[in-house]
Amino acid sequence: MRSNHLLIATTLSLTTSGLALASNITEFPDNGSEQLARGGAWVARASDPLAAFYNPAGLAGQDTRLILNANLAFKNTCFNRIKATNDTTADGIAPGGAYPQACNEGGTFPNPQLAMTIKVNDRVGVGLALLGPSGVANTSWPEFVDGKAAPQRYLLLKANALLLTPTVAIGVRATDWLRVGASFQWGFATAQFSSASDALNTDGSPPEKNDVKATLLAKSYFIPGFTLGAIASPSTMVDIAGWFKWSAPANLTADVATYANYFRPAVANGGMDNKVVFGYSKEADCAGGTPPGPNGPICGPDKGSVKLVIPMEAKIGVRIHKPVAGADPNRRDPVSQDVWDAELDFTWANNSAFDALQIRFPSNPDGSAIIPVNGTGGKLPGNADQIHAYKDVIGVRLGGDWNALPDRLTVRGGVFAETDGQDPRYQNIDFIGAARFGMAIGGAYRLKLGKNPEKKSALEISLGFMHMFVATQSNNNPNGQGLSALGGIECNPSTNNVPGQPLCTDGRTKFRTNWPVNLGTITNALNVLNVGLAYRF
Repeated sequence: MRSNHLLIATTLSLTTSGLALASNITEFPDNGSEQLARGGAWVARASDPLAAFYNPAGLAGQDTRLILNANLAFKNTCFNRIKATNDTTADGIAPGGAYPQACNEGGTFPNPQLAMTIKVNDRVGVGLALLGPSGVANTSWPEFVDGKAAPQRYLLLKANALLLTPTVAIGVRATDWLRVGASFQWGFATAQFSSASDALNTDGSPPEKNDVKATLLAKSYFIPGFTLGAIASPSTMVDIAGWFKWSAPANLTADVATYANYFRPAVANGGMDNKVVFGYSKEADCAGGTPPGPNGPICGPDKGSVKLVIPMEAKIGVRIHKPVAGADPNRRDPVSQDVWDAELDFTWANNSAFDALQIRFPSNPDGSAIIPVNGTGGKLPGNADQIHAYKDVIGVRLGGDWNALPDRLTVRGGVFAETDGQDPRYQNIDFIGAARFGMAIGGAYRLKLGKNPEKKSALEISLGFMHMFVATQSNNNPNGQGLSALGGIECNPSTNNVPGQPLCTDGRTKFRTNWPVNLGTITNALNVLNVGLAYRF
């Protein structure tokens, strides 16, 4: 192997899941069985303990209640890549030609929601919640397709994340017609992501000589945020609500494990011999006997850093409902207090703030890299930022409930639509950036535990199901612009390196390929099942 190699894993994609809500680019509407089944149209209803996160104003007037819900999300994504005309990789595909289709390999993991409302009095409610992501936190892609290095390897090979958002909230009925609330979140995340990088050889080297598999391991234990909410009830049949969310950027520490000589036929056939060279930035000697530099060890724990901006979000909604005879207007339990309800919401997410994911490693004052990639002679770049170029997204949601048997059996449904959220030049397989439309259905059954009509103790079982249709993403011009892979030398030999500058002489960011690796077509579809159990004290 004659040229430098490099790491890098994928974007820290799903670390934002569970820290934000749709229309945020990383998620779908919405955590919770009731919320999901209404297509996310819930900001004005806000009638179960998950209001602690989704609209804390709705805590005021709720009964003391404990819920445990879990999402099972099944995402199907496929990528039909085409090869850029200036791509010199010797992989058997002619420039401008099509690679075999690559699809994610499925699998799911329950994403839980645990929350409780504590009724302090008729005007004040306190909420506690522990949320997982309203997204897909674990996914795998093939490393090899038809015995050759998988065409999507530069974008993503595998993602595994544990993402939780502890939340504490309070809701107050300030007047007979106005509720207000606020919550505080303490988010934390651990994640592992794998992808490949290119060595930028210009002699037509094949992937088995040219590419490195890398796994990025990142963590953060404090990502603060808050939400504010309000619900106005100008009449007994109308609720008008607003909600706003802010979060600090996610600042994570990171380590990288690398595998040189990985994309070889022997590995494709299940073997792993000594030709695969392991490296690890967490070890003082980089796991390869690298001697310390003049200022001490070059490698070591948490040498890398990741910064991810989490977009602000806002919702407004109007809910119309028909109360049952004798309903208590101050009690927020629509299953017992309403005949039916319908809600229309509008959402906004400042996704354009997430222009790029910042990934950094130690470098010299002139910007040159210093951490070696064992087995290659290459180094980790000081700047490994990943462009996403997201756009602000607006959405509309419509949903409602019908209490077929008041205080016992409820059926619900909803729809939602969201605008396109990504410049197609930077399309990726990590998040769903295209326009989205979803349909949802569900229901709940409440089993009362006391014979006394005044006793409120009850057990409730709920289900929600959503299918999301996604517009096709395309960047099909083999001569067009796109997302470059990270590479192993500062500038391709056809350009020049300017010391101390972040760009090559052709204006390209250093440590990137001269050709895009995301050209082609991406298709997505998503199914989500939520199962819930609640106990009303």
